Amino acid sequence: MRMMLLRAVGTATCLLTGTVAGVAARADVPSAPVQAQPQIAAPLVTPLHDADIDYVLTGPAGQHLHQRMRWTSALWRQRIEPEGSATIMLTDYRSHILMVLDGTKRTATVMPAPGAGFAAPGTPAAGSWRKMGQGRIAGEACTIWESTDTDRHPTTFCYTEDGLMLGAVHDGKPVVEAVSVSRSPQPIDVFDPPPGYRRVESPH
Repeated sequence: MRMMLLRAVGTATCLLTGTVAGVAARADVPSAPVQAQPQIAAPLVTPLHDADIDYVLTGPAGQHLHQRMRWTSALWRQRIEPEGSATIMLTDYRSHILMVLDGTKRTATVMPAPGAGFAAPGTPAAGSWRKMGQGRIAGEACTIWESTDTDRHPTTFCYTEDGLMLGAVHDGKPVVEAVSVSRSPQPIDVFDPPPGYRRVESPH
């Protein structure tokens, strides 16, 4: 999920993890943590259970956008629905396939899913992390971890113990924050294209 978030931080319109906009006044994710604790582990960054999370994303110009992320732990599949878009992204992390659904054309464009940074459920994230403290977002307790992106810019994430990403602050700016969290079982059919969609292979 960290990989999803870093990708979302870069585009501000796609997580997540799965990854954008935080509402800093409500999020207990400090943009500049005052004291780092010694690194003792790394977070779980992929949900251990089914999840349905509504995020608020903040784009580069400060625009806010909701994005719904759903996850099925049985299949390791993710569904991302950006607000106001006819496009839905379905990612299968077992087969490494990404499908981009276009509701206007009723097509499912298939391409390889980026998976270099994917951590299987229950597996701590790779890379360098520092545990910074505790936070609370959307009524959920989470641990604040600091890492860096590919350009060495610092990013703090707030992850629950069961691998849900609830917030992120990139380069001192809030970029994503959960506003509602559900761990209810997700119907399997929402992770496949609807009936009648035409499959299109993306050119390599």
